Formats: sequence, structure tokens, C-alpha cells
Amino acid sequence: MTFKSLILGSAAAMMVAGAANAADLTVAEPVDYVKVCDAFGKGFFYSPGTDTCIKVGGYVKFVTSFGDNDYSPFNKLYRDSNWNNFYTEASIQLTGSTITEYGNLTGWIDMRAKTGNEPGTGTLADLVNASTNSAYVDTAWLQFGPIKAGRFDSLFDFGQGFDDTGMFASDTKTDHIELTYSVNGFGLSLSLEDPRDRGGAGYVDGLYDVNNNLIASGGQDNIPDIIGAVTYASGIFKTKVAAAYVKHAIDISGAGTPSNPYVFEDKSGFAVGGIVELALDSFSKGDKFQISASYAQNANSFTGITGGTSVSNLSGSLTGMSALDFVPGDSWSGFVSYKHVWSDRVWTSLSGGYAKFEGTADYAAWNDREFDAWRVGSTTNFTPVKGLDFLVDVFYSSVSSDTSKVKDGDAWQSVLWLKRSW
Repeated sequence: MTFKSLILGSAAAMMVAGAANAADLTVAEPVDYVKVCDAFGKGFFYSPGTDTCIKVGGYVKFVTSFGDNDYSPFNKLYRDSNWNNFYTEASIQLTGSTITEYGNLTGWIDMRAKTGNEPGTGTLADLVNASTNSAYVDTAWLQFGPIKAGRFDSLFDFGQGFDDTGMFASDTKTDHIELTYSVNGFGLSLSLEDPRDRGGAGYVDGLYDVNNNLIASGGQDNIPDIIGAVTYASGIFKTKVAAAYVKHAIDISGAGTPSNPYVFEDKSGFAVGGIVELALDSFSKGDKFQISASYAQNANSFTGITGGTSVSNLSGSLTGMSALDFVPGDSWSGFVSYKHVWSDRVWTSLSGGYAKFEGTADYAAWNDREFDAWRVGSTTNFTPVKGLDFLVDVFYSSVSSDTSKVKDGDAWQSVLWLKRSW
């Protein structure tokens, strides 16, 4: 074999071996780059490999507050009444939307986590668990065409004005299913909502003492709240009127003994309310005005007597009853709220509201409960750069009653927070 033949043979062998190794290499797949989805507005992008558009948002908020009051237990029971109330809240918000042949399919999640330092109650359990951290689902819903279902604001809610704390009004997130039809600025909606989210009474299927004697029975059957609403928007004018039929309240007869057991009697209830909002751009760009009023019978959370930033939330002993959610009675509330935009970075709101409750229970421990409540508040928000807000909220609340079973008093509160949104 000549030297030339040896070189050519070696080169051929190397080429064959190289080709075999190349055949074993994995071929890289084409990169599926994230693409902007403009079908649902700004901030959406396509989930790679799907036709679903996703949007990610959220915020981090640091809050501190201080205040004072005339209610002796207020500082312990109303968490925002202490100067040392510092907490941090974080929110992650996800939206997923897809265009289908039957309409848009959307899902929304708002997951929140919050640090907490609950006021002391003097118990060992509270000392051990005084500092808490909690994570929870604030809002989660799915929507397909006119149907929306999940946990979100009740169809009856009208908002609580432009202040951060809010006036006395319905302010409740419930698990419910809602059907909406809209045409030419009008909207018609109907929802079925879980009454337990508003503190509705349950049913006692016989309560017995240690000797197996019946001592209590009756109550509500957990029938869904039925709520309907009509909305209209045109130009500077927006309005909403809502009505609800509920089975929340109960009354009690008997003495809770085997010879005279308690009987929890179910009571039907209803609520009606409405709001009007005006955009006052002709006066000052961005300015808005709201006026709202609600009336309820045996449905106290619908007027802000209970729930959210309600009257009873000031203190359990303020009204003299912890079961105000399902105590029968008549109530009504109303508020006015004005928001003035000073510039593209600063706005201020001023609000005032009133609520009244008159109990109608025959049960001795619940009767003779009447009170009037007032609240005024103001909020100023400063946005030095996009995505950062500094807010100061100050409000004053007062409760007065002609009965000895309800404690009079007042309280003022100031809340300050920094919020980074994206």
C-alpha cells in the first residue's frame, strides 16, 4: 500500500464516521417566540403553542394606620384602630382568554397573601398566633359569553364611593353564577348567590342536651339569594338598580329547655337599591360624582349594616349583638361621593354616608336594637411615577341610639399606604 492510498483511505473512513455521528445528533426544534395578542386589549400575549391569550398583573402594598375612638373594646376588635397596625399585601392576577366559535372564554384569578398582626384578646391561643400570614383567593371567575360564575362582587353591590375605606353599603364577594344580556347601553342581569357569604342563618336539625332531650330546632334551608339588576350607561351618565330576595334572617321563640325548646323561625327578606354616577369632565377632566341609596328588610348586609366596612364591623359590642347578620329588622343606607382630579398625578375624594337599623325581633336578647350611623371620609392619592401610588385616607364614624342596649360612640381613622402595581 502506497502512502497516497493510506491517506485517501483514512480520509474516507473519517468522512463515514462523521456522517454516522451527525445522524445521531438531535435536531433543534424551531423556537416558538411569545407573540403579542391584541384581541383583548393591552398587556396580553399568546401562551406558546396555544390560541389562549394571557395577561399577568398584580401589586405589592404596604399599609399602616392609626386612630382613636370612644368604644372601649374598639382597639382590640377593630384591627385598623392601632398605630402599630403595619401589614403588607401582595396580589398576583392572571387572565386567560380565548376566542371560540360561541364567544369569548375567559378566566380570572386574583390570589393574595397578607401579613397580619391581629390585636390581642388576652388568650393563650392569641399569644401563640398573634402574628399570622395568610394567603387566599380574593376573586376567581370564569366567563363564557353571557354566563359568569365563580367568586366575585355580588350583583347587588354598587361600590362604596371613591374613598379607600368606603361608606356604609353592600360590599360582599360571593360564590355565584350570573347571566347578563346587554344591548344599546342597557344591561339586564340575574344571579344566584350563596347566602352563607353574607352570614345567612343555617338550619339546626335538632339540638339535644346531654340527656338527649330536644332543646332547639329550625332555621333557614340555605336557599340561594336571587338578585336581579338593570344597568344603563350613556355619555356622562351611568346608573344601576338592583333587587334581591333572600332567606337570611331568623327569629327565636322558646326558652331552650326540654319542656320549652328554642324554635328558630325562618324569615324572608328583600333589598332594593340603586346608584347614579356622573362624569363631570365639563367641569374638570376626570371628576366624578356618585349618589346611592339602599333599603332592606331582614337582609342587613345589603345596606352595610353588616359585612365589609360595615356599621357592625366597628365593634361587636357597638350594636350589642354578635348575630346581626341574621337578626330580623329594617335598614337603609345612602351615600354621596365626589372625586376631583387635580392633575394626572393627584386626585382627592370626599364622601359622606348614613345608615339606620330598626330591629323587629321578638326574641328578648335581640329586640330593642335601633341605631343611626354616620361616616364622612376623604382620600388623596399621589402617583409620582406610573405604577406607584401613595394614598392617605382619613374618615370619621359615629353611632348613636336611643336604646340602652346599643352603645353610642365615635371613632376616627387614618390609613396610609404605598402600592406598586404592574
